[in-house]
Amino acid sequence: MYGTGPSGLPGNDDLGTMSAWYVFSALGLYPQTPGSANMLLGAPLFPRAVVLRPGGKSIVVSAPDADATHFYVGVVRVDGQPTQRSWTGAALTTGGGTVSFELTDRPDTRWATGPDDLPQ
Repeated sequence: MYGTGPSGLPGNDDLGTMSAWYVFSALGLYPQTPGSANMLLGAPLFPRAVVLRPGGKSIVVSAPDADATHFYVGVVRVDGQPTQRSWTGAALTTGGGTVSFELTDRPDTRWATGPDDLPQ
């Protein structure tokens, strides 16, 4: 009844999509659009994670305050530079780099709310 093919797990209609969603969401990064290297930013669940890229620089996600009470984004730095954008360009995904999050226990209604800060 169970196998490695498309019909190998009855009821597995998402073919791993929910698992991928969880992994990306737990990293605080999520693909903006299928086929695009832009990533949307959210609050990571872990203080540190490293995504190894074959043959290239890794993507390092840092959120030292990540815990059950700090689940709002306050400040984000991409490669050490603060950003107000709620997304990253393709350079992070294709070239690697660092994303550092400062998480808070209250929403910051000023971060990433301007017209230029929203995904394009």
